[in-house]
Amino acid sequence: MRANGVPDFPDPNPGGGGFQVSAELDRSSPAFRGAQAACHSLLPPGGPPAPGSVTHPSAHTLARLLNVAQCMRQHGVAEFPDPGTSVPRDPFGSGYGVITDYDGAVLLFPSTIDMQSQGYTQAAAACDASFLARPHH
Repeated sequence: MRANGVPDFPDPNPGGGGFQVSAELDRSSPAFRGAQAACHSLLPPGGPPAPGSVTHPSAHTLARLLNVAQCMRQHGVAEFPDPGTSVPRDPFGSGYGVITDYDGAVLLFPSTIDMQSQGYTQAAAACDASFLARPHH
C-alpha cells in the first residue's frame, strides 16, 4: 500500500488479525482506492473478501460468531460487529478499519475499535474469541 501511494498505511497488527487503519486515513481517496486494487491480490488465501463480494459461511459459523459478537458487546466492546456475508463496495470509505473473513463469515470492524487495547483483549479472552486475533485460513 505504501509503495502504491498510501505512505501512512499501517503495519499489520501484531499476532495477525489484519490492519488497524486509522480514521484519519482517507480511505475514499483515489490514491487509497488505487493502492487497494493494486494490492488485493497480495492478501493470503482466506484473507478478507474483495469489496462487493458475497461469501457463503455455514450456519454453524454464523451462529458461533453471532454469540461471540453478543458476548464482546456485553463485555464492553459496544461496536463489535455481527457477522455478515458481504463486503460493501467501499468498505474503508464506510468507516471500517479492519475486515476479516472467518470460515466465510465477514466481520467489518469499525476503525474506532482498538483491537490491541486492554479492554478488547480482555473481552476476547472472556468470550473465547482469541481465534479472531489472527487470520483464519
